[in-house]
Formats: sequence, structure tokens, C-alpha cells
Amino acid sequence: MLVENKIYPNFKSYSHYRKKAKDLSNNESPVKSRNYKAIVGSAAGVACALVLSSKFPKKETTLDEVARMLATAGAANVGGVLAGSIGASKDSKKRKWKEAAFQMMNTTIPMLMVSSALEICKRTKQLNNTPAKIIGSIMGMTGGAMMATKISNALKDDNEPKRKYTIKDSIANFDDIIMTISLGFKKILDYVPVDKILPFIYAYCGARAGQKE
Repeated sequence: MLVENKIYPNFKSYSHYRKKAKDLSNNESPVKSRNYKAIVGSAAGVACALVLSSKFPKKETTLDEVARMLATAGAANVGGVLAGSIGASKDSKKRKWKEAAFQMMNTTIPMLMVSSALEICKRTKQLNNTPAKIIGSIMGMTGGAMMATKISNALKDDNEPKRKYTIKDSIANFDDIIMTISLGFKKILDYVPVDKILPFIYAYCGARAGQKE
């Protein structure tokens, strides 16, 4: 050890690097474990929501459609955060719930705006046509996503970075496209059942919330 310290002061023994690698491994594994737990928890939340919703008769109304979608999205986020929070620090749990809140806002606000736009088109003779429905849906999706991002930034702590709307965030808005199809262009679902993709989208959003560190 005298030679190691005096002649080669920067020399590190093999045991030093082995210990360092072990420490890094120990520090990373809990995060990876929580990531997997978040995915499982989110999927379980979606499954529970689908099972429960199947117990109630489906109504061909906008309100029923929106309620089922939001219930599934909510269950996915709660399941993802609860499972992903196992073994996480208090600050990490707080960030996960904030991410879940954003995911829900990014799902809820655009959906409500799209459904409102389609309802207005349906009840207004001059707007009850395909171009008006498409334009109204696009405006609802865009405006809703911007509003969700602004609200999220208004609620963030001062030391947190400002949130920017990303491509990953836009995946959550795919349900608005399906909402547009199911309410305004229902016949398309007979040929392309895109509504079957929704549970996977909500599971993805819930997993993102549960994986937030």
C-alpha cells in the first residue's frame, strides 16, 4: 500500500473498481425494478377498469363514451404510480403523481374539447358536415394539449424545469382521434377497429407516470 500511495498516487486497486461497479449496480437496479413495476401496475389498472366497465351496459352516448375512456385512463395512471412508487423516495413519488396529473389533463381536456366540438357540429345545421367536424376536432386537440401543458407549468415548483409538449405526450391524444372517429365517423370502426388500441395507449401513459424519477 506504501508503493501504491507514494509512487502511484492515482493508482486504484482492482478491489476499488469492483466495489464501485457494485455500488453503481445497486443504485441502478431499484430504478429499473420500479420501471417494470410501473408497467405491470399500469397494465393491471387498465385490466381492472375494462373488467368493471364490462359489468355496466354500454350506452350509445357521448357522455358514456367519455366516462369509460377517462375511467380507464385514470386507473392506468393510478396503477402505474402506485406500483412504480414501491421503494421510491418521497420526492420521486411526488414527481410521479405530478406526471400522472399531467397525463390525465392531457387526456381529459382535449377529449372534452373534442367531444364538445363534435356535439356543437351535430346540433348546428351549418356545421353538421365532415370538414367542420375535422377542423373542430383538430382545434379541440391542439387547444386542449396546450392548455394541459400550461396548467402543468403553472403547478410546477420553482426548481423544476418548464414542461414542453413532446411527441411522447402526443401519443396520449390518440384517444381524441378515436373519439372523433367514434362520434363523428362511426362507420370507419366497422372496417378499422382503432378503438381497440386505446387500452394500450392508456397503459403507456400510466407507465410513464410511474417511471418518472
